[in-house]
Amino acid sequence: MKNIIYIFTFLTFSVNTFSQKIRPLTPISGHYKELAKLSGKALPDSSDRKQFPLEGLSPKNALKLLLKPQYLLVPVSEFKLPDFPANSSEQTKAEIEYLLKLQATERSEEKVKESLAFADVYYDVFVKPSDSTYNRFQKNLFHIGRQLNGFTPENLPKTAKMMTRVWNDCTYYFWALKFQYNRTRPYMLDARIKNLNNTNFQAYPSGHSSASYVAAYIYQELLPQKTDLFVKNAYDMAYSREIIGVHYPSDSESGRVFARQFVNFLLQNPAFQKDLEEAKKEVASLIKN
Repeated sequence: MKNIIYIFTFLTFSVNTFSQKIRPLTPISGHYKELAKLSGKALPDSSDRKQFPLEGLSPKNALKLLLKPQYLLVPVSEFKLPDFPANSSEQTKAEIEYLLKLQATERSEEKVKESLAFADVYYDVFVKPSDSTYNRFQKNLFHIGRQLNGFTPENLPKTAKMMTRVWNDCTYYFWALKFQYNRTRPYMLDARIKNLNNTNFQAYPSGHSSASYVAAYIYQELLPQKTDLFVKNAYDMAYSREIIGVHYPSDSESGRVFARQFVNFLLQNPAFQKDLEEAKKEVASLIKN
């Protein structure tokens, strides 16, 4: 626990003045926009005391706060996420009703199968090349561009190496934020929600949403003409977590907000800029051939 507290307090490094253009976050839309219009303020309700029970957390997840930086070394406080709506708030109650509606109307056999498959799309930052799961996790790095011919770690080794480093830093920051907010899962707040995936860690921000939008925004730099595809794939990933009842919509939206800020930081980082240029050449060569 001392190490976890230390991670939150030691980062006092100043952020360099940015010379490149910061890409703006596209406006919130759809059900995220409608739900966000509601008040997130607490009402008199004992449910506001409920947080994620840390005693149930896997020790491996806490180790993610000790990951060594590959590109970014900025304070966690530089990420400006909105506070999640209080458990008793009008917004949270509406989000729970929304999840119940999805549970009743969107859990077709096909949709559940897809959503559960998406649940396994992540990157284990502790995986080693000698591990039997290494190739599967390397493939997951390209999931957000999976429809593109040849968009694989075998064809794009420099891009894969870059994305492995990105995922390391992304994981550190969104886990630091998870510990900071310590939001409980929706099914822990309302027993009517039947979760289809075991998620014994904090909800806010959504890790699947965060990592998927990070990938989308980086691949946007590599293939801007495919931006709509990448963003749609990231949206589908985030939405799948709502369908199976493990994330509030505000968890998904916070992942998108985090990702845009995270990638903007990356775009100012000299080491990342260098690797990104190499990845652009690699992708351009693939497309040309």
